[in-house]
Amino acid sequence: MSAKRQQSFVAAIAVRYGLRLRRFLSARLRNSADVPDLAQEVFLRLLRVEHHEAIRSPEAYLFTVASHVVHQHTLRQSSLPVLVDVAEIFTDLQLTSGDDPIANVEIQQRIKDLERALAELPPRVSTTLLLHRFAGYSIEEIGNELGVARRTAKKYLAQALLHCRNVREQTSEDAR
Repeated sequence: MSAKRQQSFVAAIAVRYGLRLRRFLSARLRNSADVPDLAQEVFLRLLRVEHHEAIRSPEAYLFTVASHVVHQHTLRQSSLPVLVDVAEIFTDLQLTSGDDPIANVEIQQRIKDLERALAELPPRVSTTLLLHRFAGYSIEEIGNELGVARRTAKKYLAQALLHCRNVREQTSEDAR
């Protein structure tokens, strides 16, 4: 098969289904900035198909390839550590305190205790708590962000909450 015929096949699919493909990808990706890259990856994979004339349903084939690209992208993203700016979250906490010096000291101590508790947790567990409590993510959104099942995200959150409660109780006992 000539490269020219492959290119015209992919160009025809791009013209006919390109907008639908971008919508399909946008609906499945958390970061819309990744849509053009993944769309390009789908079309590059179509260019590698040797016998495009054997494809009975180009539309179905396109979206099958797109599903695989999204899945692989999600797997790659889930292996990357999720970065949450803890300093920004703690700054927000500090802004809630008023001019009361005693309240400021108490808040500073609570922030240090929380930082210590989070540092003791595995990264995904602490990230789950931060995303849920401070960024307002739902369990489903956390699962998508971390690339884990909803049940796993829920387990991470429960583990983080239990750990923070235990640290707080231990700190209260030590203060007595």
